[in-house]
Amino acid sequence: MKHILRTLPVITLVFVTVSNLSAKEGFTFIKNKIAVTAKPDATKVTVPYHFENKTDRTLTIAKYDSACSCLSAKVSKSKLIYKPGEKGEIRVQFAIGSFSGTVEKTVLLWTTDDEDDKPSMVMSVALTIPILLELEPTSLLWNQNEEPKAKTIKLKVNNDKPIRIIEHAGTNEDFLYNFKTIREGWEYELEVTPKNTDLPSFGMIKVTTDATIPRYKRQQAFVCVKRQKK
Repeated sequence: MKHILRTLPVITLVFVTVSNLSAKEGFTFIKNKIAVTAKPDATKVTVPYHFENKTDRTLTIAKYDSACSCLSAKVSKSKLIYKPGEKGEIRVQFAIGSFSGTVEKTVLLWTTDDEDDKPSMVMSVALTIPILLELEPTSLLWNQNEEPKAKTIKLKVNNDKPIRIIEHAGTNEDFLYNFKTIREGWEYELEVTPKNTDLPSFGMIKVTTDATIPRYKRQQAFVCVKRQKK
């Protein structure tokens, strides 16, 4: 019998059930929306889903699955068969990795009564991961042949302690940039100007910080001259 979950995205996780069929058709989940706040240095977050068999027949979990490799799941005590009135728990673990902001994923659950294309439960997961160093915007865009005016990316620290920029470098010399310290440890600016916009071009400006949490040690902004449509 196959029972896998390949995943899902804090530091806020929000799980919203978009399809919870009636008690006569499958398991009833006690809560269909769960909000969890994770610490900024968390690498994994585990969220329990509690359910009950409120039908008048025995239900068997056939599989549970997600399209994202960042999620894994495990049924408590590896129990797959539930008689009427029995309760259970599925623990979903999310590997945060390099995710930031809000990401939405889904988790599906099938019983042996379900058709392959019709799981009993479809859960939508909206995960919000904290952004301690925020770039606004994260990319700058110029259209081909437009005037190559300077544009600015603002860097803001959203933390209870300062995060300092200790190094920065561009990957494409066609984009000139000026790094400005507005308030040391808290606010910075990247003013970027393309040398020209005659041809499409792309580059990055990489920023290294003194953040103690690995996820926030390196950030990057994107710059691009977009090809003109014919």
